[in-house]
Amino acid sequence: MQYRFVLVFIILCMLAAVPASADLGKIAEGATVYVGETGIDLSSALDGSRQIAWFAPGNTTDDPAEIVLTFTEADAFSYDISPEIFANRTGMWYKYYPKPRIPLFSVAKPSFNLSVWDLDHKRDVTGQDVPRSTNITYRIDTNLYTVYNEIQRPDNTPQDTFVTVSLTSPKDQPINSIYTASAGYPGVLLYPVEEKPLIKQSPYFWKYGERWNHSARGYDGTVLYPPGTYTFSATQNLNNMQKYYGTSDSIVATGPKTVTFVADVPVVTTTATIAEVTVPETTVAAAETPSAAVTTRTTTATAKPTWTSTPLPPQVTLFALAIVSVLFLYRTRRS
Repeated sequence: MQYRFVLVFIILCMLAAVPASADLGKIAEGATVYVGETGIDLSSALDGSRQIAWFAPGNTTDDPAEIVLTFTEADAFSYDISPEIFANRTGMWYKYYPKPRIPLFSVAKPSFNLSVWDLDHKRDVTGQDVPRSTNITYRIDTNLYTVYNEIQRPDNTPQDTFVTVSLTSPKDQPINSIYTASAGYPGVLLYPVEEKPLIKQSPYFWKYGERWNHSARGYDGTVLYPPGTYTFSATQNLNNMQKYYGTSDSIVATGPKTVTFVADVPVVTTTATIAEVTVPETTVAAAETPSAAVTTRTTTATAKPTWTSTPLPPQVTLFALAIVSVLFLYRTRRS
């Protein structure tokens, strides 16, 4: 019996370790919702209110409402932002009763577009021919990234992806990953095409596009990405929007978007030859040029002082000899 309890305990621990299921449907007060979303959980945002209202642009919440909607208990936990009601009533909706009339959610029309982006020249090359060596990626422009705001939709997780991207070759074969170099080459890496991007900003760029080596070859030497037309396509199905828009409307599908790789134009190096020209010598008379006034700066050097001796007068010399003679005689007598 104890083993059964242990088994149950282990199962419960495993379930606790599993990440919560994806849920972009639950919103907080003041969140942005998009026309076409289904099954939105408004229970926390409504906070007991059962009526919501929309006011015409320019009016305040003290003016009569343009439309008032009444909710059932079931509506609060699963509500559709249907195009029929909301497509022409975008902007802020308010809790209407009971008062105060507080913002409930803001309605926006979804936008979603895919393009092929030239990373080298920072430009859109969708539908164009580019040299095969050009670094390209896919780019998505959308306003749906706000659903990952943790304040507006607190239950979102990294598993909450609703965009799908595909890439096909000139032979209409799916490309799920790309090589950074030829197979077997030292350091070669294999990156995914990122078919389920987590788009938290706009524009969004496939981060591995710049690592795609279009000249890569397989182990048998086969060219993996030959010149030709490559096709990107993308769809989005945020909270089952395709219920209202179908699968081909531009709001939920964008593509095919193509780019054609063409052979690189070889660079031709041209060497210029300069011919040697012999010019006969010619005597040219120097032209007179007006003399210009020149200011000359004279520097006087200070000579190092030297000692010079001047001969003594004759009388001084004789007087000195006399003194020396007297001293000599004096010393002779004493000895």
